[in-house]
Amino acid sequence: MGEYDVIIIGGGIIGTAIARELSRYDIKIALLEKASDIATGASKANNGMIHPGVAPPRNTLKRKLNIRGNAMYDKWAEELGFKFKRVGSLWLITPRTLVRYKKYLPGPLYKVVLKYIFPWVVKFKGMRNGVKGIKILQDKEIFRLEPYVTKDTLAAVYVPSTGIVDPYEVTIALAENAKENGVEIHLRTEVVGFLKEKNAIKGVVTNKGVFLCKYVVNAAGVYADEIAELAGAREYTIHPRKGVELMFHKDTGELIHHCLSELVFPSHPTSKGGGLNPTIHGNVMWGPTAVEVPDKEDTSVKREEIEFVLKRYSTIIPNFPREQMIRYFAGVRAPTFTEDFIIRPAKWVKNFLHVAGIQSPGLASAPAIAEYAIEKLKAMGLELKENPRFNPRRSPIPTTAEMSIEELDKRIMENPKWGNIVCTCELVSEAEIIEAINRGAYTLDAIKRRTRAGMGTCQGSYCTLKIAEILSRELGVPLNDILKEEAKLFNGPVRGEAP
Repeated sequence: MGEYDVIIIGGGIIGTAIARELSRYDIKIALLEKASDIATGASKANNGMIHPGVAPPRNTLKRKLNIRGNAMYDKWAEELGFKFKRVGSLWLITPRTLVRYKKYLPGPLYKVVLKYIFPWVVKFKGMRNGVKGIKILQDKEIFRLEPYVTKDTLAAVYVPSTGIVDPYEVTIALAENAKENGVEIHLRTEVVGFLKEKNAIKGVVTNKGVFLCKYVVNAAGVYADEIAELAGAREYTIHPRKGVELMFHKDTGELIHHCLSELVFPSHPTSKGGGLNPTIHGNVMWGPTAVEVPDKEDTSVKREEIEFVLKRYSTIIPNFPREQMIRYFAGVRAPTFTEDFIIRPAKWVKNFLHVAGIQSPGLASAPAIAEYAIEKLKAMGLELKENPRFNPRRSPIPTTAEMSIEELDKRIMENPKWGNIVCTCELVSEAEIIEAINRGAYTLDAIKRRTRAGMGTCQGSYCTLKIAEILSRELGVPLNDILKEEAKLFNGPVRGEAP
């Protein structure tokens, strides 16, 4: 399959971030992803929050890279053309915040602690971590920013640096820019072993053949420990942790303007905190949970999990229209038992770099993780010279929903497919779908992640067949060969066509 300076295993936010940042240098790089598209694991199944860095323990790599990564997102968004907004987060302090300790704080002392002392404890923790701009809000200040939050809110901690993105939009942008700068991206390419000579990797063995290489970066998410095992470099165990999220209709977007959480100590064992978050596209998300599961592929959502999320977060906005829920989903995090990021050379294999244990705030930390990983590769002996052809910029697919009437009219005059709206919920045109196909999408979900076709109120019940027909036509394959993730959508001849 060729010889490379660096092989990156894993096509999530971390693998693509490292690929893009390495493409700044004049070396040969390949990224291997076993799925049919990038961003099919945890990178597609989270709330898109760019955490500010208050929560991670002080003396951890997670804290260091969260703070650094958060600050790097403005430049990333400007260069790569993805949507990014610093909405800020508002952490509400209510009578429920310290209810388990209420017996130790008799009478009015409990309210005094909640209103005047506890907010300063939270602010101090954030300041000590290096988070800037934290403010304590009282009374009218809170309801001026968020008029619909629970009226028993006593105080709030405001953190302005919190941001939101579309996580798969970011991952796709990184992959496209990396590819533009020479990185080879191999999909449906599963690592099954390694060629080794003494204590060094000489090649990566896959279902598509052998990729010879000088260095390997293991960014395989929940499978990082298994990849390390294949390389003879296992130093940790991933214990999968599932998180369930609920998605609400865009009509609810006007109810919140910040990432909202109700602080409750100690936190619930099946929740990492979570709350109500606006999305970059105008929806509202509730969650996530945090439940240990034995199966790394367990993205099931049970009724009791939905009920738990609704009960756990309904106190934030009691009158939130819960009937507006349009979708629920789950993702699986990849923590190790240290609960910190692991980014270091393997102890027993010379040229193998671990980038593992990346869970929340992995999305927020991604720019800094890539930067840090490259420094580790340099220290391991990788020689890096600047790529004179490197272009940091990537243009997104134009979106019909965001165009002015004048711009849309002009595009329709040039190409009538801009006027053929395939997804009426999200106003996605045929031209956008074709552009996504031209950029490498060949499954229904790949189109969905690049254009939002199928993400609206009807969740694809109106447009799925239309999109499949466009894919079939543009790719020149039978309609019943069109894939939805790794499964065929259609079985046998499609109704209405000859057998």
